[in-house]
Amino acid sequence: MANRIKHIALQTENPAETAEWYKSVFGLDELRRVPAETGEEGVWLTDGYIYFAILKMGSEDAPNLGEGSSTVKGVHHIGFYVDDLDEAVSTVKDHGGTECPGSSKANRKYKGPDGLMIDLRFRGWDEQIRARSTLYELTEAAPAKTAGAAD
Repeated sequence: MANRIKHIALQTENPAETAEWYKSVFGLDELRRVPAETGEEGVWLTDGYIYFAILKMGSEDAPNLGEGSSTVKGVHHIGFYVDDLDEAVSTVKDHGGTECPGSSKANRKYKGPDGLMIDLRFRGWDEQIRARSTLYELTEAAPAKTAGAAD
């Protein structure tokens, strides 16, 4: 099996609020939150492929390691493929996103919650991967088997 990015973790002061932004803007699904009532320590989301953890800075799941990225709000930016670039830009703006330097017609860049930059593209990353590596495309996985189910 080839190595593939499957998980991104972002640390923030307010995981539940940040998660709501990503759910509202990109339609991500919530997998779980801790504690279940508030999500104060963390909220886990997915787009069906990437496992996206939004964690409380300094929590057990995002400890301060004394140097590097563990001491600041993390990741620099996240890129989303979108079906309709104009619609996605409108939604991001409606949710308080502000355009960043370096934004272009093909690669729109906006500042989202906690200052994290969000890249929006209709295409481009797959083509770059295909030109230099093996591109893997997603297909819907078969339903999980339940314990004791016959093959």
